[in-house]
Amino acid sequence: MMSAVDKEVNYSVVFMGEIVTGFEKKQVMDNLINITRLSDADVEQKFFKATVGRVVIKKTSNLEKARRYHGKFSRAGLAVGIQMDFEDETE
Repeated sequence: MMSAVDKEVNYSVVFMGEIVTGFEKKQVMDNLINITRLSDADVEQKFFKATVGRVVIKKTSNLEKARRYHGKFSRAGLAVGIQMDFEDETE
């Protein structure tokens, strides 16, 4: 049971626009199409448009799930990180 002082923690798996060294964009695109099941145009739009900046791939309150997504997208060739977001439970 959460008390009034507890905060809900959400973990965001984020992509900041960089490809992991050793990967080519085409290879990363193919990997993303495979794991997201998006079309190549949708992958390009979501991850690689110059105006995008920070892309939140997954938001979850489960750290293990965030780590799994982090690993999956890292192996696909994206430089991703996990950010913690604290939200006050006020009603």
